[in-house]
Amino acid sequence: MAKAPVKTKYSARDFKNITWHDNFIHSIRLDAEKFALELDIDFIHDWIAGDAENYSFLISPATLTFQNVSNLKIDIDWDGCSLEMAIEKLGLSARAYKRILKVARTIWVIALNWPEGGAISFAATGFTQQSRKEPEVFDEQKIPARKRTAA
Repeated sequence: MAKAPVKTKYSARDFKNITWHDNFIHSIRLDAEKFALELDIDFIHDWIAGDAENYSFLISPATLTFQNVSNLKIDIDWDGCSLEMAIEKLGLSARAYKRILKVARTIWVIALNWPEGGAISFAATGFTQQSRKEPEVFDEQKIPARKRTAA
């Protein structure tokens, strides 16, 4: 039986059906002209159960872009640790933020599991996520550096 194709493009409409648990963030980019926040991530499409407690992961490099960003707060303390960071969860608060032009924005909180206690929070009108390559299976929850730079 053929497997269903893997979805490689998402938007805010997909929020309830998508998770970013343990996705690695490789870079954060701010586009002041477009009021956009871009995250270069290793998106885990699927956790594949193996023998015992071992898993492998179906991952693709992806760009997660939030639109019309305001009230950005980045709280990351790398004192005594490496520059790696991973998303623990991408949470959605229940409140809407109203601007002067009455554009509803969602409050987003990205809790980081490394460094511990790190967080990125902001208001945005929505997001898109686009995979930049076809997903591949890896033994770790991130794409090895040699595979990422080969793109």
